[in-house]
Amino acid sequence: MLTLLGGLAIFLIGLKQASNALEALGGSSLRLWLSRATKGVVRAFTAGLLVTAVVQSGTALSVTVISLVEAGVLAVAEGLAMSMGAIAGGTVALQLAAFRVYDYALPIVAVGYFASLYKPLRDAGRAVAGIGLFFLGLSVMIGAVRPDTQGPLMQMAMSAVASNPLWMAGLALAFTMLVHSSNAAAALAMAFYVAGRIPLEAALAAVVGAAVGTTFTPLLASLEAGAEARRVALGHLIWKTVVGVPVLFFLGPLSAAVAALGGGAARQVANAHTFFNLLAGILALPFIPWLARLLERLVPERKRVIAPKYLSEEALGSPALALSLALREVVRISDHVQGMMADTVRILETGEGDIDDVQAREEKVDRLTQAVVMYLARLRSQVGENDAAEKLLLLAGELEHLADQIRRLLKQQNKLRQQGLEFSPEGRAELSEAARRVHARMQEAFTALATGNKDLAAEVLAGRAETEAYLQRLRLAHLERLKDQPESRASSAAHLDMLMTLDVIDAEVSRVAELVPGVYGEGDG
Repeated sequence: MLTLLGGLAIFLIGLKQASNALEALGGSSLRLWLSRATKGVVRAFTAGLLVTAVVQSGTALSVTVISLVEAGVLAVAEGLAMSMGAIAGGTVALQLAAFRVYDYALPIVAVGYFASLYKPLRDAGRAVAGIGLFFLGLSVMIGAVRPDTQGPLMQMAMSAVASNPLWMAGLALAFTMLVHSSNAAAALAMAFYVAGRIPLEAALAAVVGAAVGTTFTPLLASLEAGAEARRVALGHLIWKTVVGVPVLFFLGPLSAAVAALGGGAARQVANAHTFFNLLAGILALPFIPWLARLLERLVPERKRVIAPKYLSEEALGSPALALSLALREVVRISDHVQGMMADTVRILETGEGDIDDVQAREEKVDRLTQAVVMYLARLRSQVGENDAAEKLLLLAGELEHLADQIRRLLKQQNKLRQQGLEFSPEGRAELSEAARRVHARMQEAFTALATGNKDLAAEVLAGRAETEAYLQRLRLAHLERLKDQPESRASSAAHLDMLMTLDVIDAEVSRVAELVPGVYGEGDG
């Protein structure tokens, strides 16, 4: 059993490494496919299918779809189609594993590893090594379930499961929920079938159970999201169940049909895995509008979800208008960041306050930033390179990073309190004053962003050196105080970290001011 689990672990490690490396190789081209798939269920399904066929992480892309729906980039219908396409595309990994090249798994790992040491081939080498690892994992699993390697108790358990395919479906469903990979469950079924431990009917039942089980990960990811994201996740689960249950009642003839397609035992399981997920997605396409309406009744709106306020699909036909709307959305994001900083200043001044509001604002910033990035990516795919769009993309990234740093300030304070420690009165006064100063500069920079005021942006840039020097003086003064107040040493690390974080925030504020002229089409200053 431990050998079987070890083989499974190697399979999953290889699959993850190959997926990460292939995603790095695909880069912006893959994201462009997604950005173009916001209209029509067929395009969304195709984009999900093709992107996941390359990166081989259907569950991960399904979770990404949930975030895109949450951000307002995808509608429920397109999100459903894309997530179904993603799971179907992810079955390519098992198709690769079905080749008997797993006998050469170790040489493949070696070639990939040594290729990855050469920088230009790093990602390609990691992808090849990952593929070799999941070949190796499958080989180990097949060897671990041969009859001559099992004890009497395992033999009885396997016989019981093999005689009742519904048990196999249930086990595969539960296992997929646990490891978040339908490929892993299907690979186990493949190993059992290749070793002659289960019939094809049981392997097909495992494929169905895995297909249903893989929909639970996006469902869990959507629980704290808005109604539309939860509708997508629940809709995927409902459809896979509706299609999968009838299959379990016709395992005999369906297994005969799969066997008739030819290929060895491994190929038959891989084909069943691919065909079920692919056909389930294709069959869903004409029913998705009806399913979306049903889900509106099943999952009512729970709360107002943050979504883009100014971005408009129709405006993409007019680049100037689209850029203006994207700028308004970026300014809206800056309002949330400024609100986070204002709350943080108050909490630092008093030492009291709930950071939940700050964290909630940061989540809004993340979602709106993602929506702006996808919107501008679609615009660039239509009009090509655009300097103002590039500056807006940079601005959105700077604002998202600012939000992360602001939250970090409060996390540093909370970490100190969890240790039962507190800042000295002098230390807290110093930190709150520094935060107020950085906040004031942030307000100036964001005002310049909202109004296009180049002079105000220039003032912010000019004040960067003075603020940097001021924060450096505070750090030195703090270190000097430690000589006379040794009791403050316990909190000194957090104090210095927070001053460094404020310096990073101020540098980001200056970067926002630096980008303002370019956003308004007047060069970089």
